[in-house]
Amino acid sequence: MTAPDTYTSFSLSAVLSNLKVGLCVLRGELGRMATGVLRCMEARQLRRRMDEEHAALGRRMVELLGTGVLATDDARIHELAGRAAFLRDELARHAAGADADRERHLARMARCCGNGGKG
Repeated sequence: MTAPDTYTSFSLSAVLSNLKVGLCVLRGELGRMATGVLRCMEARQLRRRMDEEHAALGRRMVELLGTGVLATDDARIHELAGRAAFLRDELARHAAGADADRERHLARMARCCGNGGKG
């Protein structure tokens, strides 16, 4: 009699362990996709608001150029420029947060699914 072939013999516990790990990965990736969609929507909204602020700033500059009085100490210009800068900084923080979330997700997946699904 020959020894059993290790490639063709399946144990139920190994199959169930692989299934558990697969489901863990699937759950994590579906959650990551949902979070990614929400982050993209938020980033798109921030970009749209920043574009509106830049447009308002441009309109104010055109108004001032039309009157011939271009004052760099105009309060409205500083307000609009400040809002646009805030939104630009917010987009940068948003991108950094997305990168940090990705790293946390990968670490969580390694902990959860890398140890045979125990976790």
